[in-house]
Amino acid sequence: MRNDLAVSDLAGAWRVPAACLVLAFALLAASGWCVLSRATSPSDGTVINIGDQAVSSRAVVIQKTTDDGLFRAGDEVVSINGMPVRDAVSTGIGGPDAKVGDVVRYELRRDGTTVEVRKTLKLFPLSDAVGRNWPTLLVLALILIVAAGAFTARPADPAAQAALLTSALSFITTSGSTHFQLEALDLVAGSQFWRWYTGEFSFMLLWAATLHMAIAFPAVYNKNTYRKQLTAGYVGAVVLYGLMALFAWQFIDDPLGRFSLLASPVLPVLYSYPLLIVVVLVVRYRLAQDELDRNRMRWVVWSLGGGALLYSAFFALPEAFLGRTLLPSELHTLAFLPVPIGVAAAILRYRALNIEVVVSRSLVYGALSAGTIGLYIGLVSLLALLFPPLDELWQQAAAAACVAVLVQPLRSRLQTLINKRLFGDSHDPYRVVSALAARLEETRTPHETLPALVETIGNALRLPYVAIEIQGSAGAPNERVATFGEPTGELFRLPLSYQGEQVGQLAVAPRTSREVLGRRDRVVLAEVARHAGAAVYTTRLTRDLRRSRDNVVQAREEERRRLLHDLHDGVGPTLAAISLGLHACRKAIGQASTQGELLGTLQEELDGAINEIRRLAHGLRPPELDRIGLVGAIRAYAKAISTRADERGVTIRLDVPISMPRLPATVDVAAYRIVSEALTNVTRHAAARSCAVRLWVDDDLHIEVVDDGIGLPEQPPSGVGLWSMRERATELGGDCVVSAANGGGTKVRATLPLPKEGG
Repeated sequence: MRNDLAVSDLAGAWRVPAACLVLAFALLAASGWCVLSRATSPSDGTVINIGDQAVSSRAVVIQKTTDDGLFRAGDEVVSINGMPVRDAVSTGIGGPDAKVGDVVRYELRRDGTTVEVRKTLKLFPLSDAVGRNWPTLLVLALILIVAAGAFTARPADPAAQAALLTSALSFITTSGSTHFQLEALDLVAGSQFWRWYTGEFSFMLLWAATLHMAIAFPAVYNKNTYRKQLTAGYVGAVVLYGLMALFAWQFIDDPLGRFSLLASPVLPVLYSYPLLIVVVLVVRYRLAQDELDRNRMRWVVWSLGGGALLYSAFFALPEAFLGRTLLPSELHTLAFLPVPIGVAAAILRYRALNIEVVVSRSLVYGALSAGTIGLYIGLVSLLALLFPPLDELWQQAAAAACVAVLVQPLRSRLQTLINKRLFGDSHDPYRVVSALAARLEETRTPHETLPALVETIGNALRLPYVAIEIQGSAGAPNERVATFGEPTGELFRLPLSYQGEQVGQLAVAPRTSREVLGRRDRVVLAEVARHAGAAVYTTRLTRDLRRSRDNVVQAREEERRRLLHDLHDGVGPTLAAISLGLHACRKAIGQASTQGELLGTLQEELDGAINEIRRLAHGLRPPELDRIGLVGAIRAYAKAISTRADERGVTIRLDVPISMPRLPATVDVAAYRIVSEALTNVTRHAAARSCAVRLWVDDDLHIEVVDDGIGLPEQPPSGVGLWSMRERATELGGDCVVSAANGGGTKVRATLPLPKEGG
């Protein structure tokens, strides 16, 4: 049953979308026709197209001086073999085929005078044209490798299909017009103009395919929206050309001016689609909800968007406005060199399209093939020097045998290097454990341990997702406390134990959604789990201790609230009533009598006891916190204490949120006590003129009190106030640090943790 499923999955993976594949082969076949047509046709050596515009709107101008010097840059072609070029472009491009060796007569306008030139046609120099455009071949090779690998592994993936179409259109664009430009002869003879026009029309569609890639990578989330955007992208390019053609027919009377637009289909797309592609990439990047997809898109945004901008800035726009490019036109494809590199980086680093295994094998055998060819050529060249001529069978066999001996270790070495890049150190458990130990040694606090652990495992084994779940108590569900990456496919779980007790689980995802975790990975993870159990046990123990401490602090605060309630609502009113009774008795008996004086003494002692109870109640919990809140209580205390320092007082500036979230009773009491103690120290000991109090809340409550006083003494103080501030922060799991402020004075900074959801 499992084998049947595997065969079915494999067949499904190779069920290639027929239309996409047929279209790609048709484009590649057309590309071959372009090369063959140009290679077998005669040439006059001229170049008349201005980049992607067929001709100038005012005249057919020679753009470059030919090697034989017959044609000079700036020459205007008036007629060819007696046919005016304006008539040729208005009545029909092309004509009877010319032949190699034919002598063609050109009438030129050069520096204001008419010149006649006779040119003997030669076969088009194919190798020279290809050699001059080596940057294009380099970019095409990289695009083809990445596109073929992606489409082979994921033929049904929209991004892979877009990559295949982009690659095929790049080939026909290059063979149609990039390598082999438009010549003056092509206007009156043969079909070479249509070869050039095919390349330019393909270039128009190539920009639409590039937009297709920007829409589809790294994934399609809404198929209906995707289809609409895709249709708009391809149809929009054709519509822009149609609008330009309609404008040319309706509003341009000059045949040459009309031809310059009609024969240049890519022009409107060239000045609109690069910006559109950049906008689409930026919008998709900003709207991406998944952080992994954002990381994948970041490579494509910078490479594809940057390539479009570079092409526009250095080639398209300068040629349109200045009549020349800022860099040699042969280098224009280098602007897109980062595109295949960026896509490959997204695949390798962030597993875009999930084709790591295919990429691994492609890289190994691609590099091995190139190395084998180079090695064979080198050995044959060496043997040819030693035993010329190299035409004996034993010499060829010796070279082949040497290559065979050297290739196997080379293949093993390449496989090891590439697998390490794609799959990490799954072949070396000791290296993974060593990396884990080194990373754990660098952690400073217990809560950093488990995040560091899952990150190290994920990076060392190139896994897309790693998580640690702590064992729940008494049937409670496991608690996921640390994660790395995003889950793909079914998770594989290993138990984490310490001294025979299971303390949690290690959950990992395979590298692709269809992949099952391999035996080698399981062995490494089992070894890692043995060492990770102690770290998980320590973390669980720390969490339990913190929860116990939090429960104790919370219970103490609740008990303080109960006592405060009893004192305020019970003992306080009772004593106040007794005081009133004593006052009434003293007044009835007479204040000057012996009994009256005794009652007066008792009343004074009772009032003192009431004041002491109020002081104790205030110590349990300042009533201002319940009455006006933490911010209001701090404002009131700061206002009161700022006028007590000396005759000039202290200016206290408050920087607090307009609204504070509801804080636990333990936190707002600790915050109030820390701020009030810090302000008391400022007024008593700092000799400060100003003090700033700042509160802000993110995941925790942060407090900062900075003054401009005399600063800390050389011997750090150890008074009750500083100890009390640190103790209040520490018992809540936070910290309080007293240090010298920048520019003099003292800074008190405290962090009080707030309860987390599910914590």
